[in-house]
Amino acid sequence: MALSDRQLLDALSRTPFADSTELALILGEPHTTVHRSLSSLLAEGIVGRVSHGTTHLPSSQRYHLTAKGIDEAALVLGFDTPSDFVRAYPMSKEWLALFIRRMDAVATVYRLAASMSPSVDGLRTRVEFHRRGRFDATITLHDGRSFGVVRQGLALRRRSLYDRLRAIAEYDYSRRPGNVLILVPSVWEERLTTRFCDDRNIDDCYVAVESRDALERRDLRHWRCTSWVVGGRFFTLEGVISRSSPSGGPRIQSPERKRASLPRPERMAQAAPAFDISPSEKRTLDLITDHPMIPREHLALWLGVSEGRVSQMMHSLVDTLGLIERRGRRGDTRYTLSAEGIRYVTHRDRAQLPTTQGIWSTALTIDKHGRRRHIGHRIETWARQTKHTDGITWFMSKLEAEIRADPASELMWSVPTARSDRAYNWGESAIAPDAVGELITGGIHIPFYFEYELRARHPRGVMARLSPYRSYYWSSAPNEDQPPFPVTLFVVDTEDVEDTYVSTAARMTTMSLPILVSCTPVLSDRGIFGQSWRPLWEPASPRLPLSGLSAYQWDSLYHRMRHSPVGRNR
Repeated sequence: MALSDRQLLDALSRTPFADSTELALILGEPHTTVHRSLSSLLAEGIVGRVSHGTTHLPSSQRYHLTAKGIDEAALVLGFDTPSDFVRAYPMSKEWLALFIRRMDAVATVYRLAASMSPSVDGLRTRVEFHRRGRFDATITLHDGRSFGVVRQGLALRRRSLYDRLRAIAEYDYSRRPGNVLILVPSVWEERLTTRFCDDRNIDDCYVAVESRDALERRDLRHWRCTSWVVGGRFFTLEGVISRSSPSGGPRIQSPERKRASLPRPERMAQAAPAFDISPSEKRTLDLITDHPMIPREHLALWLGVSEGRVSQMMHSLVDTLGLIERRGRRGDTRYTLSAEGIRYVTHRDRAQLPTTQGIWSTALTIDKHGRRRHIGHRIETWARQTKHTDGITWFMSKLEAEIRADPASELMWSVPTARSDRAYNWGESAIAPDAVGELITGGIHIPFYFEYELRARHPRGVMARLSPYRSYYWSSAPNEDQPPFPVTLFVVDTEDVEDTYVSTAARMTTMSLPILVSCTPVLSDRGIFGQSWRPLWEPASPRLPLSGLSAYQWDSLYHRMRHSPVGRNR
């Protein structure tokens, strides 16, 4: 049966800025039919389109009703006036502003809803976004099975995510969606979020790292169940759907439409940064968000381009859109979020503006002691520890460059200093590495913690610096956090300090732990994957490449490193 104009206008009114593929899958109609109808409405000026892509999803054309389309939809759908129409649908100026501000998250939800839909015989899926509250959106399938979506963007603090999850746990089960889908930015957050839900008995939740495969593939085990089940903890999207059942209470939160002004969709879309930034520029914006005040040369090394190319790429972000602030003089140019950029990532990730300003703002204020300081604590940290923060971005950018040059190596994932802390022993102890990640080299997986250390230069300071990791490795946390076991990479600035680490570890009887040390001169000369690392569990041994870890294994019973059996890999 042909798709009627009434059905299509109703769908576009409920799902503004969906692309044709997503719209077809959500409606359960053939893509050719939907595309043909959209093309006809586009030619009549009833529908407009904008190009949009994210770091996870390729650019596509997203459709929305124009001002003429709103008048047409109001007439076709049986409303007396367009004002009545925008009160009944999320098409008011206020709602479209919300969609545009959260456009990257909106695209993620649409793609997830499309993948979950049966996509046949007109079996329709309903998607409704929430202006505020516990969930970002609700996806309801044709048979009544409902899923609340919670997304953690880079600007949303872990604490804020956990507050929402606590609220979900306290919510009347009969009134909330049957299952909760949580999207997080990294494997590290996935593990910590799953553990948080486990500890607080928040059931019926599935956690996945936000990626194209997680959003589009129904047959890959990307979704981690937060409650123990027989047969494993990772499920396919198909498995998540099959394990759910229709919930008993209301599945859709009706939007609050006390304010419902008539919008100017074309003008609003043209002025929105979300549609002007390419996926590669959004990746660059994310890097700068994670690493504020990053030097231009480090950013160029990270991206694999020249510094001149970085300047060209930054023209739109700095000069046109004003999302990035350029700091420093020639030879020491740095990039960080501008005030407008902070607002952009805040709205995109549904965070709180005072909180994000307290993290990234470069504005100056006076503290209680009368001293000038930056409002953003990460900017203030950079100002006080510039050499340290530059050392972190130098190492991570060099790691990316070496991996790019070596097809046999891969950085699976990494998270920056701001999100790398780990509390253990029921919160009594903690480590706070400068980065956490997992890489592949020499055919082995190497989960790692990274520490760029400039302060601990003498035996007493070195012992104090190694002590938290000694406590950590003697707990049960390492195997739970990054199985089979994580190594810790200490980088210092001179070979003399490196020697101090090795000699101090040799005098510590419990220092038979997977900790390696190197220094910037050696890493600059031999490379991160070269024979650059001295193992603290065998102080007398020569330098190892990271691939040399295949000769060792972690004995979790005796808490020590020992040689692997011949021919055995990690």
